[in-house]
Amino acid sequence: MNNRWYNYFCNIENKYNLRMNKDKPIVIFLDGKDITKNLKYDLISESKNSFNDIFEQTIKYFTIKFDCIAISGVDEVSFIFENSSKLQSFMPKNKYKSHEITSLFSQYFYNYFSNKYDGKVYWHCKCSNIPKGKIKSYIRYRSLTIFELKLTYFLKRKQVKNAGKITLSEKKKQCYEMQGYKELKKFEKGKLYYRGKQIDLEKFFYDEIIELPSIERKEPVTYVDIIDF
Repeated sequence: MNNRWYNYFCNIENKYNLRMNKDKPIVIFLDGKDITKNLKYDLISESKNSFNDIFEQTIKYFTIKFDCIAISGVDEVSFIFENSSKLQSFMPKNKYKSHEITSLFSQYFYNYFSNKYDGKVYWHCKCSNIPKGKIKSYIRYRSLTIFELKLTYFLKRKQVKNAGKITLSEKKKQCYEMQGYKELKKFEKGKLYYRGKQIDLEKFFYDEIIELPSIERKEPVTYVDIIDF
């Protein structure tokens, strides 16, 4: 009887806990929970110890540790594992399933990020296999979603109403005409990382690995209250 109940509930638990295919690339996607809607997070600033600075440090660390590629933008990042052997070694033996991967990986990511960032950020996480030979296609797809997300986020920061409902062409037009977007345009379609280095996104599609110089990060500007005499 006990064994019957065990099998019954075990089958329910495993119904959506898919086993990942070890012979196909795997993608782990994370995005910040309620980050873009909260004005206390500035996802535009590239200053020292900003969200973007710590986000980049975390991504670089993970691409080195797991020997993988990552594309990021705004508050989201996709880690792409063509060879998932290092990821498999990180998992409990015979537990290479979606629930275990997302649970352990997101906790590890959260812990590393939180130890460096002044503030709490929680992360949604999901994973999936993609077909062999489709890594570039996936990066192109994710790059396009990052592009629209960045346009939308910039417009929201500029207090444009219903920014998410504006057509993509109109978003581009408005952003390109606004002060401050020029500095973001270089990486508007995402930042690509490979083994701890940021590389040229467009060159990657032509099988070229071109390392980009690190962003020069300055101390954030602080404003001192003016006292009337």
